[in-house]
Amino acid sequence: MPIPNTRAIWRTLQMPDDYQKGNAIVSVEGRERVRVENFKGICSYTTEEVRLAARRNIICVRGKRLQIDCYTKEEIEISGWIDAVAYE
Repeated sequence: MPIPNTRAIWRTLQMPDDYQKGNAIVSVEGRERVRVENFKGICSYTTEEVRLAARRNIICVRGKRLQIDCYTKEEIEISGWIDAVAYE
């Protein structure tokens, strides 16, 4: 039985190409919540700024009263008053 290639597996699982390429996926829900998937780790964290290491850049979430609601090796959820999400 042949082993399927990685691309075929991703297609079968119906996962976005971004996962395969190692890109971070950023979802913003209004001004109150940001979810980042497929990132490498937390660079720094304060109540006004959260910096996350991604494959090719830093994702910076700025705002007020920021807090990390969920943190796993696959995703992070940040809530508070979001002023900006930037790539550095």
